[in-house]
Amino acid sequence: MEIMMTKEQQKTADIESFIKTHGKALLNYIYSMMKKWEVAEDIYQETLLSAFISYDSFEYRSSFKNWLFKIASNKCKDEWKKQNVQQRLIEGKQESIEQIVMQDETEKTVMEKSLQEELMKKIDELPNKYQQSLMLYYFHDYSMKDISTKTALPLSTVKTHLKRGKERLRRKVVGIY
Repeated sequence: MEIMMTKEQQKTADIESFIKTHGKALLNYIYSMMKKWEVAEDIYQETLLSAFISYDSFEYRSSFKNWLFKIASNKCKDEWKKQNVQQRLIEGKQESIEQIVMQDETEKTVMEKSLQEELMKKIDELPNKYQQSLMLYYFHDYSMKDISTKTALPLSTVKTHLKRGKERLRRKVVGIY
């Protein structure tokens, strides 16, 4: 005696039968397209869910297996599109950040150059004995000992010139910063 199944029972039976016979092959197929197990497992679940929901639209023009593999293929394509959009958004954000950083660095460079020029003008207003020591120490990275050797001045004199030059310069640059 043949028992008649309802549509809902037939749908459940078809999907269960597919999972038992071809479920692993479908998962491997999805993995071969996506190259990540986590993504493949998610798409596998989405494929089965879509098949269950859309079962009434299955027209038996192809095998149930082919229909499910086509759903999986479309889900993979959708995921690629989503990843592509996300990648473009990330790249766009990176470009924006790089532009902001470049703009900040350009502004910083201009400000530093402007301050350096102002500082040079103020140093030029100092007596020559302080100018030389300050220029060699701060702009040419000479040590106090090197300045002493280059200028043939005693180390203590170089220290005094630097100290007094900084004090005078400090009074002149109060308005710059």
